[in-house]
Amino acid sequence: MRTSDHGTQDRTVEGKIRDGLERRIGTDRFGIWFGDRVRFEIGPDGLTVWVHGEFALERLRGHYYRQIESIAAEVVGGIVPVKMSLWEERSGVLSSADQEAATSLRPSVPTPTAVTTDVQQIRSQPVRSIRVSSPNPLREIVPKATAPRGIGGGQLRVGSGPVVVRPSDGLSGNASAREGSGRELGGEGEDGALGESLASPGRRVVPMTFTSFMPATSNQLAVTAAKLLASDPIGSAPLCFWGPTGTGKTHLLHAIRHELRARHGMPRVILLSAEQFTNDFLACVRGTGLPAFRKRYRDADALLIDNVQFLGGKTATLRETLYTVDALLTRRRPLVLAADRQPLEIDGLAGDLAGRMSSGLVCGINPMERELRKELFRRHAEQSYLPWDEATIEVLAERTMGDGRVIQGVAQLVSMLQRMYRRMPTLQEIAAQAGDMLQRGPKLVALADIEKAICSTFGITTQELRSEAKSRSVSHPRILAMYLSREHTTAAFSEIGRYYGDRNHSTVIAAHRRVEEWLEGERTLGGRGPKGMKVKEAIAAVESLLRIG
Repeated sequence: MRTSDHGTQDRTVEGKIRDGLERRIGTDRFGIWFGDRVRFEIGPDGLTVWVHGEFALERLRGHYYRQIESIAAEVVGGIVPVKMSLWEERSGVLSSADQEAATSLRPSVPTPTAVTTDVQQIRSQPVRSIRVSSPNPLREIVPKATAPRGIGGGQLRVGSGPVVVRPSDGLSGNASAREGSGRELGGEGEDGALGESLASPGRRVVPMTFTSFMPATSNQLAVTAAKLLASDPIGSAPLCFWGPTGTGKTHLLHAIRHELRARHGMPRVILLSAEQFTNDFLACVRGTGLPAFRKRYRDADALLIDNVQFLGGKTATLRETLYTVDALLTRRRPLVLAADRQPLEIDGLAGDLAGRMSSGLVCGINPMERELRKELFRRHAEQSYLPWDEATIEVLAERTMGDGRVIQGVAQLVSMLQRMYRRMPTLQEIAAQAGDMLQRGPKLVALADIEKAICSTFGITTQELRSEAKSRSVSHPRILAMYLSREHTTAAFSEIGRYYGDRNHSTVIAAHRRVEEWLEGERTLGGRGPKGMKVKEAIAAVESLLRIG
């Protein structure tokens, strides 16, 4: 490629970054803080932002670093290391030819020997991920990790390639991408990092995509719905995931965002938590005003919000969320929400917003069943310091709750004990250090616990469960509740009957026998939970909920 062509393409990339930043923060603010006093230079090592003056440099680094990083990732199509430095430092080392070139938008010109564009060189650099969190004895220290002068707080350079710093996440020891105050459109390398635990050599970074997600009975409906939306997003109905923490809701949101970007070329797919959405709303109310906030979210190609239950009781934010949801639905843009319970059961959530969330497909995700927990431990064992024996995996899967974050913590503990003992620790040694992460014996279960788990699994209320309703969607869960109450508690038949709608003991005996017949015939149950759920699957889901409380 000729030098002139090379330089022209770089200037086009830099121009796109400037244009995208101006659209993001507004023409007035862009003119004040950027304008002619800031230069963007794309090179093999990433994007360098040259700033005139110490004050302006600190201001831009503190307020606009994340926006620049995000827009550069959108333009280039991958992670771009961003460095912000003083223009005076750059001017001090320029040659005479470069001094003349400094009057243009591009301070320097690549050498004619370049055979690929700078953008291609950036894409080809390997990306490794480490986690930055509070002091943790389970975290392995990466030696000689230093940050070059001028690099913002978002990235460190370790070795030959850029290292993306990310906080830890939930399902299966995953690390999610960092989202920035509602303004980050997800610039963590298309899909984030998922599956890493300790930042040790040899640990494989698993991307947060559908490929790395582990489907099972507990999440089958949600995974199917997520893949359908990702394959055909235009005009799709709202999608809502709900379930306990650590069951993979955030993973599915990131997987959907990755598919929308990679398969459909949607650059403005916004993924953030409800807390970040609220903080961004309040910041705009106090600062730039609501027009910029509304444009940011209502003009998005797709909007994905996690932890919607955080919005409960926040009147002003709920009203703005409702208007944003209406605007996206009117424009037929994909909308995906996630919460820890069904929309209609979220305390303080406005009825009209809960209704819109429920108007599409509402998918429940249950705690991970035993087989999924075992497979998850096997995945962690593959990246551990020493091999694991199958007996340890069996016991840990049995005694660990169905929460991916807890499983991640136990796996990290085992890996650290391996380093400490220089061998595989015994189950007694693991249990002595694990604390409450491992259950030490059978949990005492009450009738109220079973009732709550049944209602959560089948999507019905306690009033319906105790009512006289005869429909399959209510009667089947009620029969199963009586059976499990007899199996998991010491309550007598008469006590169980009184609890579930003042029924006599013969009704409970008949219900117990009926479930035993269902188990022999692989009966499919009615209810408002996942369609086609077998009796064994329903019992496993309820027992998983009983384990985590």
